[in-house]
Amino acid sequence: MKTLFLGPFAARVAPTILAKMTETVEHDILADPSDTQRLIPLLGEAEIVVGHIWKKNFPEAPRLKFFQSTAAGLDLIDVPSIPSGVVLCNVFGHEPAIAEYVIATILALQQRLFDRVRVFRDGTWPADGPGGGTRHSEMLGSTIGILGYGRIGREVAKRAVVFGCEVIGANRSPIVDPGDAAQIYLLSDLDQMLPRCDVVVIAAGLAPETQGLLDARRIGLMKPGALLVNIGRAKIVDEEALYAALADGRLGGAALDVWWRYPTPAEPDVRPSRLPFHELPNVLMTPHTSSTTDSTAERRWSVVADNLDRFIRGEQPAHVVTTT
Repeated sequence: MKTLFLGPFAARVAPTILAKMTETVEHDILADPSDTQRLIPLLGEAEIVVGHIWKKNFPEAPRLKFFQSTAAGLDLIDVPSIPSGVVLCNVFGHEPAIAEYVIATILALQQRLFDRVRVFRDGTWPADGPGGGTRHSEMLGSTIGILGYGRIGREVAKRAVVFGCEVIGANRSPIVDPGDAAQIYLLSDLDQMLPRCDVVVIAAGLAPETQGLLDARRIGLMKPGALLVNIGRAKIVDEEALYAALADGRLGGAALDVWWRYPTPAEPDVRPSRLPFHELPNVLMTPHTSSTTDSTAERRWSVVADNLDRFIRGEQPAHVVTTT
């Protein structure tokens, strides 16, 4: 089957996926979807597309039968504009790495680790000597609130309870088996969850009901000194309200791996926010890399390769989201 690896991410991982496949495909790679001179004929022939981008204004793809996303989230895929009858699948495998990132950043923020390392490296002992200094907090006894209790949320919960935390969560739909969580609220009851949390972890996907969900009013419901970790999507949180709460110290700190702005060909070095989060000492900033491990890559691209093989053989692929 003619297969098109579409977009910069798919283009980068195409050799790895192809090497893992057992079936042979005739393939093309197009890193730049805006290159319509190439996109028009390639989509005209493609039976399979691998990528995480699909725009409403894409040219027709009359032969397309299978769309394999290279991501779990579908917010860059305009699903209604995918041709009718196409099977759409996503892929996971990133949950362990992201969950470990969440725990690591909570520990770093609660321990005030980077502040203490920096001050001591500069040659300054605490004023009251070894064993003194500004006190920090512990995970033990903390309440961790997870907004979005899916695959990532459950992996975070599994690790948090080992540290002696109480885990609660909020989800778009009811959860029959909460696993390691003591309680799961619906998103409509988020106002009841937030005041209980020492740490709020955002692990939800971006959807109409989650965009702007954590606005200024809801940030105001969080405990003074509470921490925020966002590995979901930046636009779930009000950018200005979060910056203000961190800048004035109402929130104790944040670890942000997802952003309101990303590089483009026109602005390859764009700042991830319009606001100077990089100037705030209580913010840990990472460039959407919490899932970037060798193990994640092995899990993900093995699944994608197997899905392509399955579809070519006429078998049921894994992680079917919908048939358009």
